[in-house]
Amino acid sequence: MASGPDAVAGKRFTVRGRDLRWKEGRAKTKRSRPKAPPKPNLTLDLGVAAVASFLAAGVVFCLAFILSGSHGVPLYLGYTAILGGVGIASYAMGPRDRGGRMIASGIGVLWLIGSAVLFAARADIVIPVHRHTTVAQPVIAGKAKG
Repeated sequence: MASGPDAVAGKRFTVRGRDLRWKEGRAKTKRSRPKAPPKPNLTLDLGVAAVASFLAAGVVFCLAFILSGSHGVPLYLGYTAILGGVGIASYAMGPRDRGGRMIASGIGVLWLIGSAVLFAARADIVIPVHRHTTVAQPVIAGKAKG
């Protein structure tokens, strides 16, 4: 049997007992300077803002189209009201950094352009109103009305 301090506790410096970051021979650790945050990329921010703005305007256009078909609201009016609310909400509740302001301004530009185009083309846009009957009309095969 072994005698001494190693006999009771086993080997003190086993690989399992060490911290994973510990290395042999390093008595002092060097303090690293905190890294500066990465420089923002203007092109990437513009691309993300453009995609987010077009996506928001597209979803709002689909909602306005559905609202026009189901309730007879003019397409330009639904688009203007919904996208205006989305733009105000994105500016008020969105991040206050450069990207958030870019997205809000992109939505604002698409709101102005889209509303003007839809208002100018309102006479050419005809969406039939969906009328659903509450009682189903029976259809009898081979029998003509009249």
